[in-house]
Amino acid sequence: MTSATRSARWFAAWYPSLMGRIERNGQAAIRHHQLAAATGRVLEIGAGSGLSVPHYPAGLDELVLMEPNPAFRDRLSDLLDRRSGPASIVDGDAHALPFPASSFDTVTASLVFCSVADPGRALAEVRRVLRPGGRFLYHEHVRGGAVRGVVQDLLTPLQRRLADGCHANRDFESALASSGLEVVSIEHRRMPTWIPTLVPMVVGVAT
Repeated sequence: MTSATRSARWFAAWYPSLMGRIERNGQAAIRHHQLAAATGRVLEIGAGSGLSVPHYPAGLDELVLMEPNPAFRDRLSDLLDRRSGPASIVDGDAHALPFPASSFDTVTASLVFCSVADPGRALAEVRRVLRPGGRFLYHEHVRGGAVRGVVQDLLTPLQRRLADGCHANRDFESALASSGLEVVSIEHRRMPTWIPTLVPMVVGVAT
């Protein structure tokens, strides 16, 4: 099991409070609508503080939460105690998912791909563990247009230090387009927050 670095512990201390405000401002509704499509055996990559957990539908075959930051795991365990049905928390790396090929009907990721070192490799792993016809439900903040993109470029070094490796300027859309996954839907939204680097967001489905 990975051990929490100082930055990972600090991130886990303040992130739930910040994101809690964003959730109350409308992010939770976006999350709830998207995760209603989860079916069968479900893997969430980078479950964090568990903001998605209450929004998964009842009746899943299994819910597996993969989270490499140990500082989040007690919170995740408490949330799973309130759910019915099979569920577990596992350590792991998005670049080398600890599961056989074709293991899951649904894979989800929420505000995760900003922080992985190699998005292309992580998306290849998503594709590998999805069963034929399975769905990838993604919910990510992304690089903005010309002016906002420049602002994100300038602020990314600071954001990476403050937010445990988060790249404000990550071009997730290009990585997804090159992943071999088929994009079924992609919706461009605005995250309900005052933080300018996080505002552009995409929510969608790939298979």
